[in-house]
Amino acid sequence: MARPAEFDRAEALEAAMRLFWAQGYTATSLSDLLAAMKVGRSSFYASFGSKRSVFVEALGLFSERTSQMLMGSRDPGEALEGISEFFRQTLLDAPKRRVMRGCLMVNTVLEMAEVDEELCTIAADGLAQVERLFECCFEKAQRSGEYPGQRSASDLAAHVMVLNQGLRVASRKGVRQADLEKSVETGLSLLGLPTLH
Repeated sequence: MARPAEFDRAEALEAAMRLFWAQGYTATSLSDLLAAMKVGRSSFYASFGSKRSVFVEALGLFSERTSQMLMGSRDPGEALEGISEFFRQTLLDAPKRRVMRGCLMVNTVLEMAEVDEELCTIAADGLAQVERLFECCFEKAQRSGEYPGQRSASDLAAHVMVLNQGLRVASRKGVRQADLEKSVETGLSLLGLPTLH
């Protein structure tokens, strides 16, 4: 009979995700992971397999949480507020240390481009899912007449995603919170989206 796990796997994965988010994949050693996750080496290998496999799981967890911010059951008349609220939750109202980490998916694409195609693709797929959810918000708003339909929902979503990714890179550079807020407000208002004030 297998021995019961000596740690909470979900908590360990959460700790791994936060560490990778702060340090990146390459800079995170196995020793760093074991310490952050509070697991022994043998338990780590038995439960996660490798640094790479736990990183893939961490990316999946981060992607799922990011997507959930846009997947809430919203009435069609609230779809555009969902986009604005996404920026509020992830940039403007988030703790400064979290904002300065940027986005784990964006960070991974930048770190792994031309280094590890598979990890880069996994992160890019997560970002594509977020973009599809932006697109769904615009589609709902256009169907309800809340938002003009001169541009396609996919084009609008792609534009919001460029804004989103740029803001994540800026936050990694330590741009002042006031400047981030100004950029968010400008980007939303140029698209005719609800602003945050």
